[in-house]
Amino acid sequence: MEQEPRWRILAIDDHEDTLEVIRVTLSDEYDVLTLKDPVEVYEIINIFEPDLLILDIMMPKITGFQVLDLLQKNPSYKDLPVIILSAKSATREIKYGYKLGARLYLTKPFDPGRLLKNVNLLFEHTPPQRRPKKFNLRQVMIQIHLKKIYQPGGLSLASALLGTDALDNEEFKKALEEAKKRQDAGHSGKWMG
Repeated sequence: MEQEPRWRILAIDDHEDTLEVIRVTLSDEYDVLTLKDPVEVYEIINIFEPDLLILDIMMPKITGFQVLDLLQKNPSYKDLPVIILSAKSATREIKYGYKLGARLYLTKPFDPGRLLKNVNLLFEHTPPQRRPKKFNLRQVMIQIHLKKIYQPGGLSLASALLGTDALDNEEFKKALEEAKKRQDAGHSGKWMG
């Protein structure tokens, strides 16, 4: 019997401890992917296809407000529910978060139980048509691992491999070895991609 697909949550925060609390709190009921670097969201979001984004505001390189603003301008993600989880607690920041489209603004330190209850409520009121995904969770993880191993070609290699659902450990090992060879060749100047 095929398992019912679970809602997917992407959490972005530059603090590992916060990400771990989110993951532990939500992973029993949901598929949770955490990112420490907010810049990666633009590459990962199309692979993971989250049903909810949990977003910190104060992060290096790009703020959560900038991430939210850019996602709101993208037709594919303008309706993606967002929960802001931030230490910024001034009324001005909270209003701005809601103006950018956040469904909920929680301040740190936060109660994990309250976060879980709010996520549950949000999904109770979300139409189920958001569930169909291009890739199952296993395929998502393969693509992300290949991307990290071999930046320029990892996703195209993963896409070629993912033409079939019959990936086994041997195929995955071969894909990783090939990606590593290309990466090594690229560093020695032998391969240009």
